Amino acid sequence: MSLQDHMLLWNQAALKVLDVRHAIMQPGEQLRAYQLLASAFLLPIRGKALMLLDQTAYETDKYHVCHAGKGTVLEIVQVADVFEYYMVFYQAVLTMPRRQDLLRLQQTSNPFQLQYGFAPRHPLSLYLRVEQMHREWQQNGMLEKFHVNVLFHQFVYELLKLQALEEETTLPKIVAQAIRYMDEHYAEPITLHSLAALLDCNARRLQRLFRAELHVGPMEYLIQVRLEKAKALLLQMDVPIAQIAEAVGYSDSYYFSRMFKKYMGISPSRFKEQAWHPQIRRQNPSRLSQSYIVSRKVPMYSDVVENGIHYQEGMGIHDYSGPTAASTADSHTIQPAVTNGKTGHVNSKGGKAGNIRINIKHLKGELELAQTPTKIVVLDYQYIDQLLALGKQPIGSVIGTSDTALFPGYLTDKLGDLKVVGTKEKPDVEAIAQAEPDLIICTEVQENIYDELVKIAPTLMLERNEDWRSTLPMLGKIMGRELEAQQVIDAYNRKIVHLKDALAAKLGSQTVSLIRPRDNMIRLHTTAHRTAKILYRDLGMAPPAMAMDSHRTSAFIALDAMPELNADCLFVLQDDSNAELTKAYQQTAIWKGLRVVKANRVCTVNTTVWVGYYGPLGNNLVVDQIAEALL
Repeated sequence: MSLQDHMLLWNQAALKVLDVRHAIMQPGEQLRAYQLLASAFLLPIRGKALMLLDQTAYETDKYHVCHAGKGTVLEIVQVADVFEYYMVFYQAVLTMPRRQDLLRLQQTSNPFQLQYGFAPRHPLSLYLRVEQMHREWQQNGMLEKFHVNVLFHQFVYELLKLQALEEETTLPKIVAQAIRYMDEHYAEPITLHSLAALLDCNARRLQRLFRAELHVGPMEYLIQVRLEKAKALLLQMDVPIAQIAEAVGYSDSYYFSRMFKKYMGISPSRFKEQAWHPQIRRQNPSRLSQSYIVSRKVPMYSDVVENGIHYQEGMGIHDYSGPTAASTADSHTIQPAVTNGKTGHVNSKGGKAGNIRINIKHLKGELELAQTPTKIVVLDYQYIDQLLALGKQPIGSVIGTSDTALFPGYLTDKLGDLKVVGTKEKPDVEAIAQAEPDLIICTEVQENIYDELVKIAPTLMLERNEDWRSTLPMLGKIMGRELEAQQVIDAYNRKIVHLKDALAAKLGSQTVSLIRPRDNMIRLHTTAHRTAKILYRDLGMAPPAMAMDSHRTSAFIALDAMPELNADCLFVLQDDSNAELTKAYQQTAIWKGLRVVKANRVCTVNTTVWVGYYGPLGNNLVVDQIAEALL
C-alpha cells in the first residue's frame, strides 16, 4: 500500500488513545507472549533489546519505532542494558458514512493492523510528542485526556511526514495469531466471526488466508486441535466422556462423540476402552493415538444437514441446533410435550394454570409448552431474580457457595418457602424430582445431567451469560406476563440513560475497573463480562486498556500487575470465600501504593449480588451502588 493510501485511511479514521505506558526493563529481564489488546506504537528511548512481533524480530535501540495491530503477540528479549520504552495504545475506526472504496482499501491492507519497525532519520519530534502524551495522560483530567488525543494526531502526522512506513513493513501474521490463539483457548467457545473480530480481520479474509496457508479452514483446524487434545486426555485420565468433551470445548458430549468418530474412525468410548485395557496400558500408549486416525481428509462442508443438525462453514462448535436422542419414560405418569424430535415431559401431577401452546427455542432445540407452568425449578439462581421481577417465585433452586447465607439479603423478604436442590455445579436430581416441577430451567453448566432432567419435566437450557433483557421476555412469554417483562426492561433502560449522562459529566474519560481477588490471584473482569457490561456498555464508563477484551470475560493478573492496570476508580468484588484474601492484599505495600487507593476511589461490593443474581432486581441495586460510589 502506498503512503498516499495510508494517509487517506488515517485521515478518515476516528482516533482514540486508550492508554500511554512507560516501562523500564533491567538487564536479563524478558517480556513473554504479551498479546496486544489494541493497536500500539512502541518507542524505545534507552538501551537495546530484541523485540518480537508475532516472531518477527526487530533489533531495537533508542529512537526506534515499532507498530503492531490488535492481537499481535509481543515479546522483548535479549535485554543487555537498562531498556526503557513507551507504548501508546489506540483505537482507529473509519467514520460514517464509510465509503466502499475505503472499506476495500482497509481490507486489502489495514494500516492500523500493519506490523513494522524502523529507525527514523529525524526521530526527535516523535519522541517529544510521546513524552508529552505520557505526562498529560498521568494527569487523568478530562482536558488532559483530550490533549493526549490531539498530540496523538500530531504524532501520526509526524510519522507520516517522515515517509518511512514503507520501510520494513510486513503484513500481520494473522494465520499465526489465529493458530496460537486456538492452540491456547481451544476449550472456550470460538466461532469464525469471534476469532476474526479478535484479530481485527474480516471473516472471509481469515478463511481465505487460512486455506491458502494450511489448506483447511480455521474451524476445521480448531476441530483437529480439540480432538487431538481429547485423545491425549482419554489416554491420560480415566474420567467420564462428558468431562473430556467439556475440557476440550464441547458442551454437548453427544456431538463431541459424533465428531470424534467422524475424524478418528472410532468412538471416544471405544478409544478409551481399548486405551485403558490392562494389556494395552502396559504398552507404549502414544502408539494408540496414531492407530485410529483416518487417513482421508474430511472437508469442512459449507452448508450441510447431518443427522438432523444444520450447520455451516464458519460456525463454531457451539453454534448448532437440532434434536438429540429422545428420552423415554412411563406413559402412565408422563406425557410428551416437546416437538421437533426433542422429548421433554410434563409431569401429570403438575398444576394447570390455563391451556396454552407456545414454542420456546433454547440450546437444545425447541420446547413446546401446552400449559402455563406453575411449579418451576431453576438450576441457576439468576432466574430467581428474573422470575421474582415478574411476580413469580420458583418452587426450588440451587444455591451459591461464595457466601454462607443461602440467598442474598435483597431477596430474603421476597422469598417464601423455597426448596434447595443442590448447587449450580452439583444439582441434586433426586431433590428436583421430589419437587415435582412442571418446568425446569437450567444452563449449559448442567449439560451433563440434561437427559436426566427431561425425564422429570420439560427442561429449558438457556445460555448462562445471556443478557437478562433477552431472557426476561422469554420468561414473560412462558408465564403469560410479556407486558410486565417489557415494563421492567423499559424502566431499567430509562434509569441507566439518566445515570449515564450524570456519570459522563462527573467522570469524563476516567477509567473504571472491576476485580475479584480469587485463587491467590486477581480476576480482572473484562469488557465482555456480563456485570462489567453494566459499567462499560450500560453506563458508558471507560475501561482501562488491560480490561478491553471482546472474547474472554475475565483474566487473572498478579497483585504486582495492579499498578499497570492504573484504573481511576475500582470496584472490588468480595464475599465470604475471598474476604481473607482480599484483606491480605489490602495490607500489602503494593496495594497501599496504588494511585486509586491513595485517592480513596475504591469501593467494595458483594460478589453474590453483582455477579451471581443476574437480573433486573439485582442489577438495579448494582446501578444504585455505582451511582452512590461515583456520584
